This record gives sequence, C-alpha cells and structure tokens, in this order.
Amino acid sequence: MRPIGVVTSGARVSLAPALIFKDAERVASEEALVLIDDIVADKRFLGVLRWLNRQDPLLKHTQRSAVVDNPGLAYAGADIPYEYGYVRIIGELANNGEVSPPKAPPTPRSVIKLIESPTDVRLALDTENGLVIGEHKHSGICVPMPQWVLPYHVGVVGATGSGKSRLVKALIDEVLAKTRYSVIVFDHSGTDYAGYWPEKVVRASEIALDPLIATSLIIDRTHIGKNGFDYVLTAIYAYLAAWGALSSGGQGRERRKQSRPLDAFFQAPPRGREEEREKGFECPDNVFDILEKASIEDPEALMRDAPWDLRTFIDCLTTVAEELRAKAPFIAKMRLLLRTYGRPIIEGFGRRSVTSKEVIEMARAERLVVVDLSGEEQAVKRHIVASIIERVWRNIEETRERQDLIIVVDEAHNYACQSGCYPSSQAIERVAREGRKWGLGLVLASQRMIDVGTDIRGNINTYFFSRLQTPGDFDALAGVIDLGGLSESSLSLLDKREFFFAGLGNPLKYPLLMKVRKVDEPGKK
Repeated sequence: MRPIGVVTSGARVSLAPALIFKDAERVASEEALVLIDDIVADKRFLGVLRWLNRQDPLLKHTQRSAVVDNPGLAYAGADIPYEYGYVRIIGELANNGEVSPPKAPPTPRSVIKLIESPTDVRLALDTENGLVIGEHKHSGICVPMPQWVLPYHVGVVGATGSGKSRLVKALIDEVLAKTRYSVIVFDHSGTDYAGYWPEKVVRASEIALDPLIATSLIIDRTHIGKNGFDYVLTAIYAYLAAWGALSSGGQGRERRKQSRPLDAFFQAPPRGREEEREKGFECPDNVFDILEKASIEDPEALMRDAPWDLRTFIDCLTTVAEELRAKAPFIAKMRLLLRTYGRPIIEGFGRRSVTSKEVIEMARAERLVVVDLSGEEQAVKRHIVASIIERVWRNIEETRERQDLIIVVDEAHNYACQSGCYPSSQAIERVAREGRKWGLGLVLASQRMIDVGTDIRGNINTYFFSRLQTPGDFDALAGVIDLGGLSESSLSLLDKREFFFAGLGNPLKYPLLMKVRKVDEPGKK
C-alpha cells in the first residue's frame, strides 16, 4: 500500500490528525479508506480520510503578505504549501480481518497508507451471503449489508436524479437472489420499477377497493360532499349484503369464480365484464334487515364480484337515506350527482379484478409483485397501499407466522408523511414499529426526508443517503442516524449513484461512500 502521510500530535481514539506527504497530495481523497500502521503499539487502524486542507504558512487570509505585493514570489515558494487532514478511525484491524472498536489512539508518526484496491487489505466481510449494492468509491471494496437487518428497515434518501431507484433495484435483485424474502413494490409513478419487471406488474386500477375507499372515491368525484359519507358507505354495504344474500340464496345465481391461475394475475384486466354482469339484480326494500343478518368477511372480494349497476346502487342509496331520515332535497341531490358523474365510478368497481389478499398470494408464489400506482388519485393510492399492508397484518393475526416479506414504497413522503397521509402512514408506521419480529421489513425511498413521519424514520435502522433536497432534509436525517461528522456541503458534491451507507446494516459501523453498481434502464435487459 502507498504511504500518504503520518499521524501528528493530538490523536484521539476516534480521530487522528494527519499530515499528507508532498508527493501523495494528488492521490489523497476525501472519504478514502486508509490504514494506520502503528509499529510502536503493534496495531493497525482502519479509517476514513476526512476534512483535507491545504495551508501556506506564508500566505494567510487574515494577514497581509509580501506575496500580495510581489506575485512572482508565489511561484518561487511553490513547495511551501502543505496538506493536512484527519483520519476518522473505524476500528482496530486484526490479522483475520475482524474490525473491533479502538481502545487507544494511534501513536504520532505512525504511517498512514492508502487502500486503493480490495486486495490491499483483508476485511472479514461476508460478500457471498450479504447484500451487495455497490462498492466503496475509492478502494473498490464491497461492503455488504447482512440479510438479518432487512426487517429492521432501510431508508434510501436523495434528491431527484441521485439514483435512488437504481439503488433500490440493486437491493431488490440481491434480496431475490440471496434470501427467502418476497417483495412487494409500490411504484408511485409507474416508471421507476414497473419497467424492470413488466411481467410482475399489477396496476392499481385492477385492485379491488374496500367499501371505505370506494365511499371516499364516490364522495370526491361526484361532489356529494362529506355530509353524504355515512349514507354512501351504508348503501355500499347494503348493496353488497343484498347481492351476497341473493347470490347464495338458491335463486339460480352463482357467484363469479374468485380464483384464477397465478399466471393470469399478471395479465391485463379482463374486458367485456359489462356483458358478463348478471341482469335483473334489484335493490330490495328490506336492505336493513339483510344488512343486520349479513356476515361480510371479505368485502374486497364482494366488491369485485358484485354486478355493479348505477341504477341499482342509486335505488339502494335512496332506500338507505330514507331509512336514516335524510332530508328529501339532499336525497334528490345525491341521486342527481350520481346520475351525472357516477356511472364510470360505480360500474368501474366491477372492472377491478384483484384483491389485496391475492396480491400477497402472488408475491409469495412469484417472489415479486410491482403495484403500479399511476393513474389513480393520491387518496386512492394511499388506501391501496394501506389495504395491502393491513392484509399482511391480518395474515399475521390469523397464522402467527413470520411473513418474510419486504415492502418497498417509492416516493415514500407521499405515503408516510407526518400528517395528511391517512391511512397509508398508519399502516407503514405499524410495520416500522412491529414488523421486525414477524419478518416484515420496509424499504422507503424518498427525496423529502423531512416530510416522512418522525416515528417512521426513527425506526429505520439502515440508511443510504446522497444529495438532499433541502437543509431540513439534512437536519431530519442527522436526527435519526450518526452521520460521522459529514456536513451538508459534503453531500452536495456527490455524483449520481454515489450514496453514503450508514447505520445498523453497515458492518463497519461507520458511514462509507459507496458507488452503486450499474443497473439497466427500465425496459432493457
């Protein structure tokens, strides 16, 4: 290894001041891995080179110098400036490659050597089983993330264009290749991940909505207003209960088949369902009697299977509203708005062919599902994310078994924010707090760290972070993880696909600058 400097006076256990040799100034780089060879104490220290400075004892910015009045002197004393910096000590390096916490500072005058290649030093890192997303930028050493940290959650933070989706793609590839975990990816825009695995994509427009989501959708798109929420929600349940009783009541109507071959789940939604819809379903007058006796265990499946018809739903809503003593003008208003704006919404429920339960079944069978959330309103996106996560918790409550499932949320600040992200934020927070003991992990990718809820980001134990959007994002990150003395200005200089790797998942326990390995563009092999 190339000697680049020596430790000077004032070394501490965690920090050693360093004077850089003149002929090594061109190769000494910020964030370079170095080895301190302390022959006096018979120890070797692994560290990171930081805070490089160049000084000229004859040319200080606070003092007038002869160089100012005679610029020619600047060239005459070109060898006088010198470079110094600091080595942030990671630990003591044993002969077997193990790195342990340092117990004493290195001796001054110890030689500092630059690690330029993975063959320069032996580190006890499990690259065969660990998850490798890239390598240390300057040395090329792979620093893998152990598999066991996955249910302790991962955060990927960086400004637009920093390469977050490429890093997450590399991580997913490693998870699928080296672990038993399955992965569900929520692709916010439908452009970051869906193109990598087009055969594993389920569009959000295919996913059946539960009655709460459906009610919110009807209220918002038809302009009925919040005063109509209870009437619409009750009407949906009455509609489902009436259809459920009718379809199983021996009148010759059979429920639609609820299961399909797994390979059909990833195909385009079936066309022509309008023609398949049974005719003659009427909303009965005794909807409340039917609703009182109904047992709706899987409302999403009923939402998918019911023959949705606008006229019949309006009749159910009218019956419900009258029974609940709604005023006649308000009932007339709801009927008018539904007739005007409601047909594509109501009859669109029947074109949603996959339940959240089936999405999870697909993930288990195929190891990966990408939920393309594009094309839906933000409120619907949040409900879909929440419904799938809540279904996972229902599986846990029923089986009390590990799930071995990783949930990836793209643009997580839209789903895990401090306020205004109901109900997805509550679902994600529960995973962050309780998921680890059930083998349930999160990978949250976001450009706006400050917008992610504090309880969520505080439960993320491994971070990859790059250039950030705002100073607030840096402060939010610094509040939940040891940045090892990094400053916001040092992050602003990072190139695309350059991320610091920090937290529980970093086996060296110190933020390291990683270059994420290249991955193909979406849609390319």
